[in-house]
Amino acid sequence: MKFIFKNFIWIFFVGLIIGNVYIFLSGIRLSNEINRYEKEITRLHNENTDLEKQVFEIESLKYTASMAATLNFTEQPAPMILDNFKYALNR
Repeated sequence: MKFIFKNFIWIFFVGLIIGNVYIFLSGIRLSNEINRYEKEITRLHNENTDLEKQVFEIESLKYTASMAATLNFTEQPAPMILDNFKYALNR
């Protein structure tokens, strides 16, 4: 009986050690994946910031004016003055 109990304890401890090693290695693998995802998130955040800056530059009036000058759009549009209310009434 002592022999079976003693062997059971040793098998139990070896199982605990193997389980501990497995959990430790899984934690290392997961931490590497987390680091990889954090780097990817940082890269995507920086790329998104750069793209936002480009969109703001393209939407700016300064950019529109410079593009109009390069395309030879020099004539200013004449505003339509609504002196008569027939335009607003749509009759």
